[in-house]
Amino acid sequence: MRLRGGDGRTTVAALARFGIETLAEVPARLLSAGQRRRLALARLATAPARLWLLDEPTVALDEAAVAALISLVAEHRAHGGAVMVATHQALALDEPEILRLGGPQA
Repeated sequence: MRLRGGDGRTTVAALARFGIETLAEVPARLLSAGQRRRLALARLATAPARLWLLDEPTVALDEAAVAALISLVAEHRAHGGAVMVATHQALALDEPEILRLGGPQA
């Protein structure tokens, strides 16, 4: 995160948002699948990109982390960002535009 210009407070806040601030010094390769996913989302929280492309972002996440993800997406969209999510899980996103591929149209 520091490589992209983030400061220590921004980094800690992003890690705390996903409940992994105590793992800040642990190499990512030693983290569980869920912890690695939370780390990826914390990195995303500090990304300057207007468009986020998320592929199955809820894999290996518990309910608290999914709620943090939904909050993060809403915040990004509120600030003019756009998010494209490919998922098999229903997400409680505000006003999503849904495009269903490869299955029955509902």
